Amino acid sequence: METFSQWLLNIASILFVVFALGFCIFIHEFGHFLAAKWRKLHVDAFSIGFRPFWKKRYRGVEYRLGYLPFGGYCEIPQIDATGDEIKAADGTVLPRAKAIDRIITAAAGPLFNLLSGLLIAIIVWAIGIPQVTPKMREMTVHAIDETGPEYAAGLRVGDKIVEVNGKSFHFTWKEFMEENIYSVEQMKLTVERDGKRQTITYRPRPSSKLENIAAPSFSVVVPMELVPERGGIADRAGIRAGDVVIAVNGKAIDDLAEFQLALNRSHGNQVTLLVRRGDKEMNFNLTPQKLSDEGRAMLQVSMQMQNNQVKAYSIDPQGPAARAGIPAGATLIKIGGKTIASFDDVHAALDGNRGTPIEVIWSLNGGEETSVIVTPEYLYSYGIGANVMSIDHPTPWSQLVSTCEMSWKSLRGICVGIGHKFGWTQKQSSIQVKHMSGPLGIGMVLFDSVRSGLIGYALYFVVIISFALAIFNLLPLPVLDGGHILFGAIELIFRRPLPTRLIRYISYVFMVLLLGLMLFVTFSDGKRFYHKYIPSSEAEK
Repeated sequence: METFSQWLLNIASILFVVFALGFCIFIHEFGHFLAAKWRKLHVDAFSIGFRPFWKKRYRGVEYRLGYLPFGGYCEIPQIDATGDEIKAADGTVLPRAKAIDRIITAAAGPLFNLLSGLLIAIIVWAIGIPQVTPKMREMTVHAIDETGPEYAAGLRVGDKIVEVNGKSFHFTWKEFMEENIYSVEQMKLTVERDGKRQTITYRPRPSSKLENIAAPSFSVVVPMELVPERGGIADRAGIRAGDVVIAVNGKAIDDLAEFQLALNRSHGNQVTLLVRRGDKEMNFNLTPQKLSDEGRAMLQVSMQMQNNQVKAYSIDPQGPAARAGIPAGATLIKIGGKTIASFDDVHAALDGNRGTPIEVIWSLNGGEETSVIVTPEYLYSYGIGANVMSIDHPTPWSQLVSTCEMSWKSLRGICVGIGHKFGWTQKQSSIQVKHMSGPLGIGMVLFDSVRSGLIGYALYFVVIISFALAIFNLLPLPVLDGGHILFGAIELIFRRPLPTRLIRYISYVFMVLLLGLMLFVTFSDGKRFYHKYIPSSEAEK
């Protein structure tokens, strides 16, 4: 039954992806269609979907329904400025459209994406977006990679970050990571240590876990802010949304992993949660409930990828790895005879183990390999009927501004990266063209969001797609709506159109460049799809 329900969930997620992407494209074309009819331009056809199975001509327009529900299209020959003679589908010669009419028709597509995005953004504003971490005004360093640039610059565990790039902040850990990703200059962190302030300056290091995009080499203490489910264990015990977990059974909790581990180790026995509500600290006694009959064997180490190696950067002092003598910083080489080259390899090596001894081979700093016998800790997953996340309710305007900023920073990062490669600028950026996503990459994010039950995040991503589609199409490049607007504006200003031959050749060049970019981005998305959804040969063994 569980397999069948997962199959239905996958189908529903795929249908959502198809509908969401199709809607964004359809509403864009619908804007062109309405504007063209308003300005009395000739419309050959308007189609919902591709590969038509139904056609109906009405008042000169052929309306179509297609088998492939990937948006639609609108055929408006008079908006094309590359031809010496403009003809309708039936061969009728059409008059050249006025510049203002072409501008209005071209701009209507992005405008409708903008309007539809704002409408969906209102829904997102109402239901909220799940955030793994709450917004913080200060961050305390919890752990740090001693090989990272932050450590070399002087950042240490316990430092309290109070400013980023000279400004106070109020954002999530994800937003802090984005500051690193989009940075084209050195990051500056103002930290408090022993009552004194100092500035840590560093250049973010690319991370192999993020396709070599710049990322922090440290983690921070994240407030475990609870959102109880109505009628659940936490709700009945009196816990309220916004309560922050400080300790479980007297042991301080610094992150989600520690909190979940404490619940799992309860084995269904009562636990005492110390939480902070405003300025008060309160104790609650709860009995966690088993979430699944399938447990999991764990070494209780926190892992990270370095130079294509899996390293245990921190070890739970009460866990099996620590008891076996594996130190922090150790490189995991083999587990149960299986070579370890990724996180998936670790999970595959422990899959099926129910707490029986297994051989682990490790080395430290490239030194001699050491073999130890470890008895993994086999734990079931327990919960208290509460999500460890906050719900953000961004206004439609803030969602639009955020998308514009993200688009600008991404474009800036790509241009800076190219400029630095050719020696045109001293600034640096880890963002490259290969990090862009097309329909396949966007579909993967939507699919994962819906399949994980994060409907609010999925709708928020649809908002981003709508806004980004409007922004991209408004770029003043031939073959895009912005190019039609630019040519129309030039004609209005100089009272004569550009030579059609010039427009034609320029359009051909940009069409080839755009098609090349689309193929490259699709290839990059295909690699992500393969690594994400196709199991490796090692994982299958």
